Amino acid sequence: MTDLPLTELCMICHIHPYKYCCPRCSSRTCSLTCIKRHKQWASCNGIRDPAAYLKPRELATPKGIDHDYNYLTSIERQLDNAERNADSRGILLYSDNQKKLHHPVKGEVPLENAIKQCRVVIDRAPKGMSRHKQNETHWDRRAKRIIWTVEWVHKDGSREVGKCPDTEPLSAAYARLVAPKAVEVEKPPKKKRKANKDESKSTITAPITPPQDKPSRLPATSPTVPQMLSLDHHATTPLLQSPPFREPPLLSPKLEQPSGPHIHFYLLLPSTPTSYRVLVPLSSSDTLSTALTDRLVLEFPTIYALKQSPEKLPTGFVAEEDYLKNLAENEHTDRHLDGLLNEVQGWGQRKLGRDGKQELDTGALQDVLKRDLISVVDSG
Repeated sequence: MTDLPLTELCMICHIHPYKYCCPRCSSRTCSLTCIKRHKQWASCNGIRDPAAYLKPRELATPKGIDHDYNYLTSIERQLDNAERNADSRGILLYSDNQKKLHHPVKGEVPLENAIKQCRVVIDRAPKGMSRHKQNETHWDRRAKRIIWTVEWVHKDGSREVGKCPDTEPLSAAYARLVAPKAVEVEKPPKKKRKANKDESKSTITAPITPPQDKPSRLPATSPTVPQMLSLDHHATTPLLQSPPFREPPLLSPKLEQPSGPHIHFYLLLPSTPTSYRVLVPLSSSDTLSTALTDRLVLEFPTIYALKQSPEKLPTGFVAEEDYLKNLAENEHTDRHLDGLLNEVQGWGQRKLGRDGKQELDTGALQDVLKRDLISVVDSG
């Protein structure tokens, strides 16, 4: 016992080798007596701390996954025990008002039925998330159509959430969204009018009339004296000429039709096992009812408006057709490699025989694997 290093001995008695490890503080003990002493001396309850810091490399390990799984199952177990205890004691956990919240809201049933008819699969975001709060998709009773909430991604990468009926073409919906911004861009800035000193003086000063007891010698019909406005004692300001009428600024052709042939629309495919964003090309005349048929949507659709065509997408994006081709090629390669491994394993077993005494030639196996992999890469 004395030959063992100190790190392998019990941290309480320092005599016997340790057998147990505390889930909370990782203290090593050898017996129940030492465990009780440890809890008493260190004020440790021996319960694993779910909020304890773990290094990033420890998260993607079986130990880290078991740690999170055990924590979640313990919460579920506690909730189930609390509900059973409340039912056995006759305690109502939910009032009548809270039970009414589970019933569908007005307009939700026809909306769900219309979505099912369009064969659209919606992946609902958890309540309280920003995407769930932004979703305002509803059913229009008068027009008998769905008013979708659409996330538009512009050419510059900015995002904007708007509403679009399912019967409206994408080009018209995008033009309606961009038109107010185009008016603001084309509208000239307002200039504050500054009155000149001479103009202000001319509008404020009035001609001096001669006194009544001394009439003016000039005749009223004199051609040399211009006719002046007669000032009324009730008027406070002189009459001003109204400015000339100006027509409102028209949109330029580029801004009037922002969804022309130079704009391509794409539907984003969510939840794809790739780092690229998979886009589905759409036509400018397509409607959401046709574009979303048999498609998966994360709470509401996300549509990209880009200048690039499907053949020249920017980096980070891939078309659906190319994505499916790469996925099929990867599956074919995986199946081929699995078949090669099975053949090598069977050949190795036959080489060893039943007794397993003959040694396996690892160099030959490596050469076979390298040759097969090179042929697969050359063919791909």
